[in-house]
Formats: sequence, structure tokens, C-alpha cells
Amino acid sequence: MTDSFSKALVKLTLAYVIVLATVCLFFSGFIYQITSREIEQTSRRQVIGFRNQMSGNFIVDDRLSEEIRSREASEARSRLKARLLLANIAVIGSGSVLAYIFAKKTLQPIEENIVAQERFTSDASHELRTPLASMRSEIEVALRDKSMSLEEARALLVSNLEEVNSMHTMTESLLQLARNKELGGKKQTDVKEVVKELVAKFHDSARDSNVTLHTRLKTVKLSVNTDALSQSLGILIDNAIRYAGDGARVEIKARLYRGQCCITVSDNGVGIDAKLADRIFDRFTRADTSRTHQKAYGHGLGLSIARQLVDAMRGTISVQSTPGKGTTFRIIIPAGVES
Repeated sequence: MTDSFSKALVKLTLAYVIVLATVCLFFSGFIYQITSREIEQTSRRQVIGFRNQMSGNFIVDDRLSEEIRSREASEARSRLKARLLLANIAVIGSGSVLAYIFAKKTLQPIEENIVAQERFTSDASHELRTPLASMRSEIEVALRDKSMSLEEARALLVSNLEEVNSMHTMTESLLQLARNKELGGKKQTDVKEVVKELVAKFHDSARDSNVTLHTRLKTVKLSVNTDALSQSLGILIDNAIRYAGDGARVEIKARLYRGQCCITVSDNGVGIDAKLADRIFDRFTRADTSRTHQKAYGHGLGLSIARQLVDAMRGTISVQSTPGKGTTFRIIIPAGVES
């Protein structure tokens, strides 16, 4: 990718330089033609004026005066050419540097997209390869076992079914990431009611994880896609329950602040490592669950989906976390948003 990007950078820079050089040469030629005619006309007017002034007192050699005029005009054109040449060299030289900078700026988003795509393809391949390798290994062992019982065969099928369900969930998440570029179906939505429904939905899950849910909600109405808002908040609440740790407290707040809806999902759990927090919204990024004694769920796609949903609602999502003290996810959506 680096070689192809470098070649593209060189080609685009050359294209910019060629365009710049063409424009410079065109205008230089235009200026030269106009100025040359002006030099010619001015020199002729000067000679005619000189002859008129001197004709009464001196004998003017027309041939000699024409030679002098032609020589001076030629020297003036030569000086003009030299100056235009120097000007073109300066402009094209400095323009080449600017062309390189502009080309790099132009290709930077493409380079970032290519890098992200390559990383995504690599991660997705790894995530799919792992369950497939596990299934293949189990099936090969089972086929070599001539004395496999019915219960063992059933256990094998159950294990393989879990892997299939896991891959199905991941592919559905990947498809959702591809679909969530734009959202329709906007309507007036009360954030307070959405959060209440989510708290009720996750009540049993929180209880099983020994996590308590608390809310501090103000009535805030947004014109958004309700399902997108509910799903993005549900991902944050679900993650907080799973990763905060035993006995943690999860608090959901919603309020209107300076014309924006501010929603936070915070916990007092184990927190997120600073290095991981910088890329927590990247695809296939999962928190370390060793300190929470919880099983690692999912494929690290939930927060990527949440970010994409919030982006589609023209909002922003961010995270602040202190290891050992807790984590806060914050969603900010303009109150007058039309998504």
C-alpha cells in the first residue's frame, strides 16, 4: 500500500505541476506578445519623434537609426524573456512544493481509508478464522473417534452451533455498520422515555451481574431516529453492565445544556486502560475483562456501531476513563437536529 500511495502522490504532484507550468507558460507567452508589440511600437514612435525634431538641423541616417532602434528593441525583448524565465522558474519551483503539500492533503483521507480498510479486512478475517478453525478441529477429532457416543455428538453439535451463532451475530453487526450511513424515520423523541425503557430492558441483566442502575433524567426532546438513539444508548448501558465489574454502579444522565442534549453513561468500575481508550471505538477492539472476572462477549463491534449511529444523528460520542475509578461515555446531540 505504501508503494502504491507513494506512486499516486508523485503522479498527483506531477499533474499539479504540469497544470501550473502550463498556466504559467500560457500567461508568460501572452505577456511576452503584448509587451513585445508595445516595445516595437514605442521604439518606432521614439525614432519618428527624433527624426521630426532633428530633420531641420541635421541630416538623419534612416538606415542607421533603424538599426539602433532594432538593436535596442531586441535587447529589451531579451531582458523581458530573461525576467519571464526567472519568474516562471520561481513560480513553478515554489508551486511544486505547494503541489506536493496539496497532493498529500488530497490523498490523506484516501490513505487513511485504505489503512482502515486493510485493518478491518485483517481483523474480520481473523475473527472469522478463529471460530472456523475451532469447528474444523472439533469435527476432525470427532471423525477420528470411532466410538463417539450420542451425547458426545450432541455436545459437538451444540458447540458448533454456538460458533455459528457467534459468526452470524458478527456478520449482522458488520452489515449494520454498512447500513448506518444515513438514518431516516425521524420523529419527536423524548430522551427520558427512551432511557426508562432501556433501564427496564437491562434490569435483569444488571441484577445478574450484581450491577445497580440509576438515572438522573431531564425531559429533552429531539427530532431523531428513535431506534438509532435507543440502540446507541443500549450499547453503552450493556457495555457498562458487562465490564464495570461486580457490585458496580451505573448511572445514566440526560439533560439539555446550551442547546444540546447531553447524555452520559458512567460507572465506578475498573475503568479502561489509557492506550485502549484511544481506540475503543475502532472495530474489533475489546476491553480486557481479566480484572472484572467476566467472560469477554461480542466481537468488539458494539461501540463502532454506537459511534456510527451517533454520527448519523449528527452528534458526537466520547469516552473518559480512569483505571480503577470508572468510565464515562458521553453523547452530545444538537437539540434542533434533523437526522
